[in-house]
Amino acid sequence: MKKLLFLVAVAGVSLVGCVTEHEEMVKPASQQEITFEVAKYKPSNSRAEVDYPTSNTFGTFAYYENSLIAGHSIYMDNVEIMYKPVGTGIWAPKEGQYFWPTQGHLDFISYAPYNADKTNAAVPQIDDTDVQQTFKYQSFTVDAANPVDLLYSDKALHQTSNTAHYGFEGVPTLFHHALAKLNIKVKALRLDNSVSSPNEVTNWAVTINKIAINGIYNEGTLTMKTTNSHGGSSTNQWTNQHSSGFNVWANTSSTTSKEWTVDQVLTMTETFYGNGTATVANNYFILPQLLIDHQQSITIDYTIVTMTPNGQVGTKAYTATKYFNEFPSVDNWECGKNITYTIVIDPFGDEIHFAPKVVDWENIDGVISI
Repeated sequence: MKKLLFLVAVAGVSLVGCVTEHEEMVKPASQQEITFEVAKYKPSNSRAEVDYPTSNTFGTFAYYENSLIAGHSIYMDNVEIMYKPVGTGIWAPKEGQYFWPTQGHLDFISYAPYNADKTNAAVPQIDDTDVQQTFKYQSFTVDAANPVDLLYSDKALHQTSNTAHYGFEGVPTLFHHALAKLNIKVKALRLDNSVSSPNEVTNWAVTINKIAINGIYNEGTLTMKTTNSHGGSSTNQWTNQHSSGFNVWANTSSTTSKEWTVDQVLTMTETFYGNGTATVANNYFILPQLLIDHQQSITIDYTIVTMTPNGQVGTKAYTATKYFNEFPSVDNWECGKNITYTIVIDPFGDEIHFAPKVVDWENIDGVISI
């Protein structure tokens, strides 16, 4: 009987954390240009220090309010922000310039990657009826062949001037991941039986040929809410409104599969499947979702070559399918989680065993546990 031992571990919470301090803003200088301070959360409880790639752009919406005008009016409408190597470097609108108003304040909501079409499903749809306290990713589909990293920022409230937070001067723009990330590692539990049979050593070569994930929900809606504080400038986080209480998307019934085909010979050191190839099963973005019984699965095609002490060589191919909900170390695939599954194959289970039974003299059953 072959043995396939499946170990599951959460490698880390990818770029998540919180900012609790409220920072007072100084009175803006007249005609000061609006710039941005950009970062992503890192896996710790401290403040963010992970740089946003300077080669990427992002989009932003800004809303203006002052004491003389009721409500918030649009000030920056899906403006593309890019890094500009001016002086020590600034993040500013790709085209044109925007300046801080001398009265009132601005609220900012940013996202990435930038899309010029505000109606695109990859652009968060901001609700203006509740003073921009709700946004949705509506019916977004993860492209199995080319998934992207969706990011949304904390809401920057009551901003009146550029300030320093993450090595830049400007609007505090702290991004969170809207999707989850999947990684697959592989290893062999053993490659010979020298520990148990030092004088009769059998060797094994284990090769994983293909890994496929199936029944993965790939379309859904994410609804996030926050509150508008009025105690000075701050950055407020968003809260997922999913009915389950988990930080996942409300998925549709649409599913997808993803396959990686690499003949990878296993060692006893865990490595990413496909490590060093263009099809590595690493940092693969997926829709955050509840793991359901007999829904999301993984199929592993692998081959074991057995070399016995007397020189016999045998090759056998196997296929194993497991459901992700069978491994309680990971309850669900949640937003911002960097999830690693390690597949451990034990070739020793393919050795011929015996289950003797003595009959005719006296009925005695013998069981040998190995």
